[in-house]
Amino acid sequence: MPIPNTNEEAAKPDRVALAGIFLIPLIWGIGFPLTHNAVSRIDPGLYAFLRSLVALLVLLPFALPAVLKANRRTVMGGMVLGFFSALNILGQSYALSYVSSATAAFLVSLNIVFIPFALYLLGLGAPSRTDLWSVVIGLLGAYIILGPTFGNFSIGYLWGALAAFAIAMTISTIGKLTAGTVVINRLALSFYQILFGMLPMLYFPLTKSWAPVVEGQVIVAVLFMGVFSTALAMYLQTRFQQRVGGTRTSLIFNLDLVFAGLFGLINKEALSMSQIVGGSVIFLASMVEPLAGLLKKKFGRHQPVPDRCPT
Repeated sequence: MPIPNTNEEAAKPDRVALAGIFLIPLIWGIGFPLTHNAVSRIDPGLYAFLRSLVALLVLLPFALPAVLKANRRTVMGGMVLGFFSALNILGQSYALSYVSSATAAFLVSLNIVFIPFALYLLGLGAPSRTDLWSVVIGLLGAYIILGPTFGNFSIGYLWGALAAFAIAMTISTIGKLTAGTVVINRLALSFYQILFGMLPMLYFPLTKSWAPVVEGQVIVAVLFMGVFSTALAMYLQTRFQQRVGGTRTSLIFNLDLVFAGLFGLINKEALSMSQIVGGSVIFLASMVEPLAGLLKKKFGRHQPVPDRCPT
């Protein structure tokens, strides 16, 4: 999920910071097939709740000082973000119960189609020409994946689109929160986002069977996604993004599409030619804005690019 960066950092990235940021899309890529395997055995909603619970418990010791001092804007922002966080995690979990890891990753990356319009609705600026090109290319990629007759369509695509929408709204909301003069602690905001996101998911542990929770694939996926894909990824981004720079971070994060496809193939998941071609087009769409940012930084005036945050 992306976090807008309002101030582009001047410092050059060091090797440790680059390694930390590069680790994030690798973690996300591994997480897609793990989730794909887990939700074939456990209810996706219960799985989403458990991974959020693990992430909250892991993040608590690090975030507690900031959480106790959080201002009202941070708490209220966490409530709004929690709603979209729940939609994102549930959308990805249910999508992966219908489609492959690579397809789910490509669908989630369609947040680039929603982002410009969500930012505009929240008063954060009209879509630029680069934004519109990303939207057009992204929609072309989705069309290729679905096929001319939409024969490949399944409910999994709707869940993936819901996750993409939720990510776009998260980006826009964080951009709105950080645009004001009130200081927002990112770590506290992440904690409240997870906490309030868990509340609407309480339905699942109260109504779904817990029997599959003890299965090995489910345990591994829940722990990995909670500890690494959410808590650790948030920590790494919070610590190293400033040293790497917003544009470079966004560019590196797009690699999760590649890693999701690679680990999906290792997991022996089917991947059609239309999915490969369409996914490649969506990957190109996700690269338009960060590449344009790098070119502007090198040859002209630079505009900060929204970054993605842990999913």
